[in-house]
Amino acid sequence: MGFMDFLAKMGENLPAVSKPKDKPTLTRKLLWTFIGLIVYLLMASIPLYGVTSSNSFLSNFLAQQIIFASSQGTLAQLGIGPVITSGLIMQILVGSKLINVDLTTQEGKSKFTQAEKALALIFIIVESSLFGYVFTRATSNILLPIIVVVQLIIASYIILLLDEMIQKGWGLGSGVSLFIMAGIMKVIFWNMFGIVSVQSQNLPVGFFPLLVSYITSGRNLQEIVLNTSSTTPYQPDLIGLIATVGLTILIVYLVNTNIYIPVTTQRLRGIRTTVPLNFLYVSSIPVIFVSVLGADIQLFASLANSISNSASGILTDIANAFFFPPQGVPHSVYALVVDPVGAAIYAAVFIVLSIVFGMLWIDVAGLDPKTQAEQMIRSGIEIPGMRTNPRIIEGILSKYIYALGFFSSLIVGLIAVVATFLGTYGTGVGLLLAITIAMQYYNLLAYERTLEMYPLLKRIVGE
Repeated sequence: MGFMDFLAKMGENLPAVSKPKDKPTLTRKLLWTFIGLIVYLLMASIPLYGVTSSNSFLSNFLAQQIIFASSQGTLAQLGIGPVITSGLIMQILVGSKLINVDLTTQEGKSKFTQAEKALALIFIIVESSLFGYVFTRATSNILLPIIVVVQLIIASYIILLLDEMIQKGWGLGSGVSLFIMAGIMKVIFWNMFGIVSVQSQNLPVGFFPLLVSYITSGRNLQEIVLNTSSTTPYQPDLIGLIATVGLTILIVYLVNTNIYIPVTTQRLRGIRTTVPLNFLYVSSIPVIFVSVLGADIQLFASLANSISNSASGILTDIANAFFFPPQGVPHSVYALVVDPVGAAIYAAVFIVLSIVFGMLWIDVAGLDPKTQAEQMIRSGIEIPGMRTNPRIIEGILSKYIYALGFFSSLIVGLIAVVATFLGTYGTGVGLLLAITIAMQYYNLLAYERTLEMYPLLKRIVGE
């Protein structure tokens, strides 16, 4: 029995959500999606027993919390991290042909899904154990680490089941996308409208309540145009708000920009059409990888602190290259003045790694010209004036794909860096993810609504 077979067999024996016997209506899907979201948000608000803010960590790394839809010190501490990690690893293994699975067959898809689920559970157990150790290493209570680990395992598996419920047809889209978008929108909402007082300043955390407070008290409005205070480094300012709106418009434009390749089909000779390649060919994958790498280094630095101070110091220095601005420095344009060298290092590391991860992702995820050429031939798609030869089509596609991969990785890296420098609400990585997911849900809702209005289309599309 191979590694894939072992994981698939393990996944088959795990608690699972069954598919609905009849396809739910759009209203019913929206209801179950809403229920799944509410359950997740409740878990993200319930603190872990035995864990306090004083023994939590990674609390300053917002990107990690956004990508994994995690909430520090709560039942959603791991968020969807194990699900994302297992999914990425399985895609890399299959895309790089290290594991042979035919995803064009129902059996292959089922095997892949079960193996992915089993691997996610393994990551849940490992990560829960690590966090349980870090959270309780200062206590002498022997039972407390076990209690924390059990809480994390059960809660994380419930999140996995919520994702499975939505993906199997009870809801819309996927739980992973839904929870990520919810987490990002929560951050942006609080940055704009949060009324809770921040630190000891007796000022609201949101920009608009803060603006009202400044106007009614007659304070200098220049203070909220650009945040220069080290006592309230996370206080949102006007420049950050403008940057959020501007980058949102830019990202929406880029996501909707395509490069078209003229093609014909074997079934409809003489009729030409086009195959669209999205301008952001690798989407937000590069910046996700960079952010996850930074989070992992910071995690290992925290773990190494209890073993070796020198090792912890080295890892901390490396991790600092992924974080800007440093602790205590305002998260605004003012940080460029305070620490220009740190800003330059951060920008260089983030952009270069974004390009590296983007180009690697093309090859390991099956987005390379060779794989795309093979898929086009299997689908009966041809390029006008060219023979139906995989190598010829591969050569033509390589001119588009690698250029798109490089420039899309560069652009998303630049967007993330510029967003950080301008103090964008929800971070640049968060905006990229939120807008991409929101547009996916918009298209999905339009599709489902169209099928309900015109039932005949269900037969045409095979539903």
